[in-house]
Amino acid sequence: MKKICFVIPRAYYLFNPKISDAGDKIGGAQKQAYLLSTESARNPDFDIHFITADFGQKNFEQIKNVKLHKTFDFNENIIARSRKLASALKKINADIYIFRSASAGTATAAAYTKKILQKKVIYMLAHDTEVSEKLQRKHSGPITAKLMNFVYKNADIITSQTEFQAESFKKFRNRQTEIIKNIFTPNKLENLQHADRKTILWVGRLSKTKNPELLFTLAKDFPEEQFVMIAPVVRDFKKYGEKIRQKAEKIKNLTYIKYVSPDKIDDYYTQAKIYLITSESEGFSNTAAEAMKAKTPVLSFAVNPDNILNKYKCGLFAGKNIKKLYADFEKLIKNSELRKKLGENGADYIKNHHDKEPVLKKFEEILNAL
Repeated sequence: MKKICFVIPRAYYLFNPKISDAGDKIGGAQKQAYLLSTESARNPDFDIHFITADFGQKNFEQIKNVKLHKTFDFNENIIARSRKLASALKKINADIYIFRSASAGTATAAAYTKKILQKKVIYMLAHDTEVSEKLQRKHSGPITAKLMNFVYKNADIITSQTEFQAESFKKFRNRQTEIIKNIFTPNKLENLQHADRKTILWVGRLSKTKNPELLFTLAKDFPEEQFVMIAPVVRDFKKYGEKIRQKAEKIKNLTYIKYVSPDKIDDYYTQAKIYLITSESEGFSNTAAEAMKAKTPVLSFAVNPDNILNKYKCGLFAGKNIKKLYADFEKLIKNSELRKKLGENGADYIKNHHDKEPVLKKFEEILNAL
């Protein structure tokens, strides 16, 4: 039996949604790690462990066959956090450690695991900006970009989410990756009535790369439409997030919601007639996929992974062209049949390309090969 350890400290809330002070730390990287860990834990050949941060839970728990280890508190200083994380990594003594989402902390922990503990390391790309040092430096800063170079060069396996990431990583980093698509389970939407949908939905953590102010511009220019923004203010961008929250709350036709739990978020997707992505860049957008699951057409300003919006006709892509974004928005507002068709195509795409069984099979093949 192989012992596998996921090192994704922010993901604890997905295992225990009742815990406090964790909801604003959940993004696509955490959701995918949660799904891969819980699904892999069904396989008797794997002993699955998961390192999480301290949110007031027990030191050790077992949930859905995954063994959870509490480590540091995000409010502790960097020395205390590093010490507790290093101790947990050594104590668990896994055969393979899995990291996801670039940061200085991730880079340091992965380097310690690889060089000091002499363990196998898998790193999973979570964002398109990771494909080159130039893009990462602009997105995450010079320190993270420099430290992550070690991970990209020395991890035993690098996984990518899309063909674009795989090809770009090979081009700029000169290294092959294994494509592991994100897992999404299709919704049960037999009784869904498209005519009842009323809102334009935006979901995401408040950071500059999400470009939320473009949403405000659209809301102000289309005062007859009702917009919904689900957007937690996160620790990493607190000052910026508070500024955006204050702006959002002043827009009359925009409803700002700080946070919605994972078990209730589908209600908002199924109430939306358009899902809007204003981000400058993403990896593979989990929120867009959630919208597609709900048969909601996607309108994207700059993000179109592997050209799926065009190729599978599940949304409209503006290609960073503001005039086209406005034209596409008006087209979707006026044409309910187009919205319905794009929404149905999106649900078909998710069902045909992101089913958990083939994704999990490839992931487990990678684990067995190390």
